[in-house]
Amino acid sequence: MLIKLGLLAAAAVPVIGYALSIPVLIRYEKVHFNNLPSHLRGFKILHIADFHTRYRHKKHIDIWSFLCGLDVDMVAFTGDILLDHPAQLLPHKEGLQNLAKKIPCFYVDGNHEMKCHHEVRAMLEKLGFTVLYNQLGNFALGQMDGSSPVVSVVGFRDYEHLRNSRFAGVDSMLRAMEKSSNFHIILSHQPQTFELLDERIKSALMLVGHTHGGQVRLPFAPTLFAPGQGILPKYGDGWHEKHHGCHKMFISRGVGSTHFPLRIFNPPEVAIIELQRSEGED
Repeated sequence: MLIKLGLLAAAAVPVIGYALSIPVLIRYEKVHFNNLPSHLRGFKILHIADFHTRYRHKKHIDIWSFLCGLDVDMVAFTGDILLDHPAQLLPHKEGLQNLAKKIPCFYVDGNHEMKCHHEVRAMLEKLGFTVLYNQLGNFALGQMDGSSPVVSVVGFRDYEHLRNSRFAGVDSMLRAMEKSSNFHIILSHQPQTFELLDERIKSALMLVGHTHGGQVRLPFAPTLFAPGQGILPKYGDGWHEKHHGCHKMFISRGVGSTHFPLRIFNPPEVAIIELQRSEGED
């Protein structure tokens, strides 16, 4: 009898974990920086990672109308917006376009877009997205206090692509960031890109995804596995920082899933990240 009860309990755990991992959560985060420019105080970023849409799987098809109603100044898509083919974006085309009409949307590619990144770029740019493939620039974003603050946004290609190309073009981007006194919002797909930031870069927030927070988790446990990092990864999910807090990185657990379709004790999430100046700063 006890053995049967134990087996039933063991079988119930993943079912409960799955049931708790269906709705998309909105995660609100405030991040503080020393020397944050005054015009960026209260600047809000909607961060979306690892949507992994696919034709046969239209989950979260209605997410865009809800996201359009959020009070944010920019949207950052950090890769893996699809599973393996540009056509998988078609059911979401109208929603993505409506989102881009209301809020400035930025996109960098992930490893799942490597074979079709040209097509994805063309499609998203036609919908009104700004696509950054190893590029950086200053953009007037948001409507805070009736003005549009100028924000430095940097976009890295997926880390796998960077490594395979021997990090072509990365040095020039890093030098440009080092020479600038701007606060940088950096978009990348894989968290290993965080290691590229030199301490000479004044201040930066990096937004990434890729790990799914392990996708299958245990309650109250850290990320167990991340692709590209293995078991108990250095960069699992949530916040990481270095250089005395000058550089901070947020790893989203993402929205979708890959070929393994389930998330266990790991609900899909999008994050609203608000920039603030550290306490004691004017």
